[in-house]
Amino acid sequence: MKKLVILGFDGTIADTSPGILYCMNTTAITMGYTSVPLDALYGVIGVSLEQGFERLYGMKGDEIEYAMNNYSKLYSMKGEEMILIYDGIAEALQKLKEAGCKLAIVTQKNRKFIHNMLGVYEEIGSRFDAIHATDVDSNRTKTDMLRDTLAELETAPEDCVFIGDTFTEALAARDVGVDFAAALYGWGFRTREDAEPYSPKAYIESAEDIFDIISRL
Repeated sequence: MKKLVILGFDGTIADTSPGILYCMNTTAITMGYTSVPLDALYGVIGVSLEQGFERLYGMKGDEIEYAMNNYSKLYSMKGEEMILIYDGIAEALQKLKEAGCKLAIVTQKNRKFIHNMLGVYEEIGSRFDAIHATDVDSNRTKTDMLRDTLAELETAPEDCVFIGDTFTEALAARDVGVDFAAALYGWGFRTREDAEPYSPKAYIESAEDIFDIISRL
């Protein structure tokens, strides 16, 4: 069994889509853009906020910077409240800890938002040995944060698995030499065929399956 299990946040630990959609659409509408439906978020949650505004609304340059600033203000007031922890996550984390695993989060979500949300769900947040997220004006990639996590927790790449629902986690795992497990219940990969090009070591159909699948790696 792996010594370190790293998870993404959006689409892996929590369904943050209601808050993300509300804040992105509200921001876009005030700028004269048309709102998008919920299913437009497939493949967008988990990438950078800048990429999200570009893909969903076609924003460019200064528009994106303006949108990101307004989104962050709105998310801190409203979006953080609209979070749903996936069923089975708390139990899976507890079992992994009891089995002797270290746990960490790597996410491109803002550090302040992550700590605020995990502060509300203390039974989740207290399980993690390390949390690596982004800061304002930070250009750290998930690859950077994954390397930093391994260094902080003094774990070799071969002793780690990264669980995520998007290609960004898959590519970061590949860059660092860490095994990747594809979460198929989030907002990135919809099917095994979507994840297959990234050669995951495992496919996870629901959060409730995390411990059973990871324990076999």
